[in-house]
Amino acid sequence: MTGRTESSPHVSESKLGRYLTATPALRKQLIDTQKHPPDPRYLRYPEAAHAITDFLCHGQDESVLRQHQHRLATTVYADPFDAQRAESCIEAIEAWRRVYPGLGLGGLVVTQVGQEPPPLRLGGVAVQVRPQVVLQEVDAQGEAHLGVLKLYFAKHHPLDERSGQYIATLLEAFCEQHLSVLGPVSARRVLVVDVFAGQAYSAPRARARRLCDVRRACEEIAARWAVH
Repeated sequence: MTGRTESSPHVSESKLGRYLTATPALRKQLIDTQKHPPDPRYLRYPEAAHAITDFLCHGQDESVLRQHQHRLATTVYADPFDAQRAESCIEAIEAWRRVYPGLGLGGLVVTQVGQEPPPLRLGGVAVQVRPQVVLQEVDAQGEAHLGVLKLYFAKHHPLDERSGQYIATLLEAFCEQHLSVLGPVSARRVLVVDVFAGQAYSAPRARARRLCDVRRACEEIAARWAVH
């Protein structure tokens, strides 16, 4: 199920968040996964991410989730992997239903992130930051604030608080670099949601130290890229 080999150092924000808290063996594995990514046809949760994004961007209407689940459950798949993936996505949508009420997203303006933005460049590595949606709210003084929401799907590899906050720090940097024209960034609205674990992490206050950790981790990834 392995696809192409990537020649230049790059990493997703989720993999980088895990890398920063990983054992040496897992760090090696994460670099190898980024250098030799799986064929996109074998990604497990794209339909779940699409369903949840659709739900958030269309009034947070429960019927949207039901429609997606019904389509996934009633489609006849020729490939056993596709059938298994549909079951996994239905399970992920159910997990989202459990975590969603505690996120406090009611009343926000939610829009899908547009065309794939350029990566953040840190320590010689292209960091791919890809939140699903932009969150906007207006405070009592009429001032607009913004954030983003990133969905994390890994049933058997939950985030811990440190890795979740590292990912949220990268999301905040993404907001400031690409979305600042929409208004000031609200750290509490910069969210990474670990769907299966039922946990959400927002951007922490100690951002400078975490960005320093991120930059050093990227330098390490760049140095190790050629030998993996």
